[in-house]
Amino acid sequence: MVAHQRNERNQGGETGRLSGTLHDVQHTVQEAMQRPAEMVKEYPLSSMLMCFGIGLGVGVVLSQTVCSSLMETFEPEPSTVEKLKRQVYDAVTHVISPSMLKQIQNYTG
Repeated sequence: MVAHQRNERNQGGETGRLSGTLHDVQHTVQEAMQRPAEMVKEYPLSSMLMCFGIGLGVGVVLSQTVCSSLMETFEPEPSTVEKLKRQVYDAVTHVISPSMLKQIQNYTG
């Protein structure tokens, strides 16, 4: 019974401290919210340009992310030179013996 009464007294003291701490936190949050508002009022053009720059940067990062993921799904179409190279290679493979083809591949890399 005595221990129960002590706990109740301690909880009452802790509640007082918690409400005081809560009041301090609320006061700090209010001050933290007022400071940016004051800065925007003092420097409206700089604030607007900073927000524009941040938005532009976020937009670039998001567009790069979206475009790179979309580009991975598509295979790039081979250029005309690559198509011609492939056609010549196919034609040569039908005419030249396999041993000669290996020699040519060693020279071309």
